[in-house]
Amino acid sequence: FNDGMDQFIMYNSLKVKVGHQDIEDDIESLSIACQQAKWLRPDANRAWTETEALNFSSNIQKVNTDLIGRIEFVEEPIKRVSGSWSLAKQMITLERWFNRTGIKYGLDESIADLFNIHEGDFNAMTNDMIASFTGINGCAAIVLKPSRLGIELSMRLSKFAYKELGVPVVFSSCFDSGVGLSYAAFLSAVSNLILGLPRENLLAHGIGTFSMLDGDTLCPSFGSYVNKEGILQVSSLSRALYGLSLDEMRGSSPPQIPDDMPARADGTYEALTASSTSGREISVVASLLLPFSDDVACARFADLPQASRWSPWLSSVAYLDAGRESEWTLNVRGVKFSWRAVSDIIQKPYKGIRWESISGLKNMGIVEFEPLDESICVMKVRMTLVAPRILANLFPGASVFLEKFLQDKLLKWSLEMFRDVVKGDLALEKGDVELGDALFSAAEGKANAIEATLSIPDMNIGGEDQ
Repeated sequence: FNDGMDQFIMYNSLKVKVGHQDIEDDIESLSIACQQAKWLRPDANRAWTETEALNFSSNIQKVNTDLIGRIEFVEEPIKRVSGSWSLAKQMITLERWFNRTGIKYGLDESIADLFNIHEGDFNAMTNDMIASFTGINGCAAIVLKPSRLGIELSMRLSKFAYKELGVPVVFSSCFDSGVGLSYAAFLSAVSNLILGLPRENLLAHGIGTFSMLDGDTLCPSFGSYVNKEGILQVSSLSRALYGLSLDEMRGSSPPQIPDDMPARADGTYEALTASSTSGREISVVASLLLPFSDDVACARFADLPQASRWSPWLSSVAYLDAGRESEWTLNVRGVKFSWRAVSDIIQKPYKGIRWESISGLKNMGIVEFEPLDESICVMKVRMTLVAPRILANLFPGASVFLEKFLQDKLLKWSLEMFRDVVKGDLALEKGDVELGDALFSAAEGKANAIEATLSIPDMNIGGEDQ
């Protein structure tokens, strides 16, 4: 316990290491800490047997009955289960302790063990967690250490834990330098923003170890961004390191544009774009009249591996699991970008598909097919992407150009080619070979034009159409 802590500050949460001394001394440390914190987080690091963990609880009841109500949760109170370890076995033991004491627990070392067993495989880890959390009521938090798990996996697990398990995440550190602490801080802030939790439901994150280091790799030091109330100024830190605002880090506040774009009566393409103040985040809404039903349109468009037929810049699209997660590869001017995305078929208010990337090129959106009658529908697209810095370097003055290129070329061509390719498929299915060949020839010609445009070494970005 830090005896030099400012005695006039009331913190929201304080972590107190327990299990390395007598239980009486642990309780005394907690009693001192509760004078300066609303909530306490004893961290046992799996120091106790189940019996010792029960003794800890019963001794608190004897010494200070009010202390139990101040404990937010205890991190890993019980030793690693013997024999062949599994998350399910560990949680059965923890849950049994919770049922007898009423004190909630947090998972830390158990997540590291899970990571090791499944070699960091996200799908294997989450499947194991879903099975292990069945009937669980005592887990108050999952502790993630980005320096141990990696940044991308930590962020994916954070989103999964809250949305699928209903358990919040605490990002923590392993006595990292200011660089590691900064990344943990960014993940903490981004996670809070993306999940959209009410302020009262947010947990304090464990990045206060900077005070225990003699020096720092950052200058100014990480600690210089923490005010006297113990609040980290994340925005100032992010601008100092990368020149990024919190909005750019999050990438989840789309520019202000209409929710959809009404279709033109003549059936031609219509679109509108807008970009963030940084110029990297671009949102677009577009619409196109399709001469076939919404059932046909949704079924064809949702067959994602077929997407390269109407989007020639897509090298490939492949499913990675039962169909919800897919891997995409895009090629622009000889530069390849790839990303993984999760997608869901939607039925209301209109049939369509919604997607969001989970790694790589950041993008998200929704495509809906609004029926006008049994044989006509309107294809409505709303999407947002964050342009990679390398792409911005390839296109000097990218903010204006990328909007125009996305709206007037990539998206326009994709929608029009989707219409023509599906029309060709339907014609061939009906036995009209002549019409089908004509439509495919037109689509092929447009694809060749697209490929030629994408390979031009010096594209005109002055505002003239190519």
